[in-house]
Amino acid sequence: MARDRNPVFKSAFVNADDEFTGMGVRPVVFDILGPDLETSILPPDLRMVLHVNPTSMTPNYSKQIERIQTKGGFVEQHWGEAARSISLNMATGGFKRLYSGLSNVTGGGFDTEGTRRETIAYDKFLDLLALFHNNGSIYDASGQIAFQGIIQVTFDGGIYLGWFQSFNVAEAAEKPYQFDLTAEFTVAHEVLRLRTSFAPQGALGNFSPPALSVGQIGTALDGFNLLAESETGGNQ
Repeated sequence: MARDRNPVFKSAFVNADDEFTGMGVRPVVFDILGPDLETSILPPDLRMVLHVNPTSMTPNYSKQIERIQTKGGFVEQHWGEAARSISLNMATGGFKRLYSGLSNVTGGGFDTEGTRRETIAYDKFLDLLALFHNNGSIYDASGQIAFQGIIQVTFDGGIYLGWFQSFNVAEAAEKPYQFDLTAEFTVAHEVLRLRTSFAPQGALGNFSPPALSVGQIGTALDGFNLLAESETGGNQ
């Protein structure tokens, strides 16, 4: 009897829209933007997600200070903190195949039911490796760089634009069925989208916020004005 060859192993994430499926998952999404730093040059279904999310993703911040030279000396402008880089610690996930299970086989002249290269985890690893090698560059048919894009990393409301600075792969004997990966991502621009929680319709029962009259709003504003005057000492 022939064995069913339909795939049964799936990645933790299918595409970048998994965050909006209501299943409680949120992938780290990699995209490539054009020179305007806004337009994606990839179709929506080609934005890259990993086989599993990184084990840690640490933004590294430092004080953002601008020094401007003038005739009378230097002027310093302090703009708070800015993200300078992101440290990523990742794992490929297990190299698992149908009917043969976990595999660390790289080749052979006998029936090994395939090698680790024919696994979803290894394919996703190659995708990430290609993203590091290209690093946002777009090539023409002759292999020359047509223009330099920028990599966008999106996760949980944070958007980071930049390029990979380093990418390391570790294969250890005590972990024969996966690779450990580390990467350093230099941040050129950071965009923060503040998230808030909301209650689904009907979750609060019959509760509705009380309506305030114009007179009540005016009384509240008068109270705020009196409080401000008392804290500043009035009109001194």
